[in-house]
Amino acid sequence: MATDDAYLSFLDKANADLNAGRSAQTQTQSVGGFVRTETVDVDVRIPESLREVDTVYESETDEPFEPVALRWEGAVRGVWPGPSQFSTLISPSTDLSRSITTMSPNVFDPKDRYSTVMRAVRAAAASEAGDQINVDEAGIDVKVYRVEVGKSRVEYWVLALEAEGGKIVGMRARAVET
Repeated sequence: MATDDAYLSFLDKANADLNAGRSAQTQTQSVGGFVRTETVDVDVRIPESLREVDTVYESETDEPFEPVALRWEGAVRGVWPGPSQFSTLISPSTDLSRSITTMSPNVFDPKDRYSTVMRAVRAAAASEAGDQINVDEAGIDVKVYRVEVGKSRVEYWVLALEAEGGKIVGMRARAVET
């Protein structure tokens, strides 16, 4: 059985021609063939509901979902970040804006495999003000950002706005898609 690094190297070579058009900036600022992103800002508390999630995103690598807690001033006004703003939040040194698309939770999870993740994200956004539920969880909007971070690597960010604290909370899943 091949190691993860050997498998990723194989995938990178197989997809080299497909990615010839990518910008030199993204290619040169990547580590190990893909861009590293940040999920938690310094001095930002991760909501408890996100810490309790033990779900794996099913792809060629089956990696676990990770908590996300990022400062976003637009959350106070109910404004979602656009691709360039989201790129700055998750990767301040690399412009990923051209690699970011958004989708509804239903498109991301048409078979309802990740309902635990969706509930945890809604609970995190609803309960952050003083650790008491201040908003009906069913009324919390969830958005999914898909970010290409390498030749065959993508990340899915399942997020909600937490207005009281001015941040975005949620979960990130990494995947290999060939």
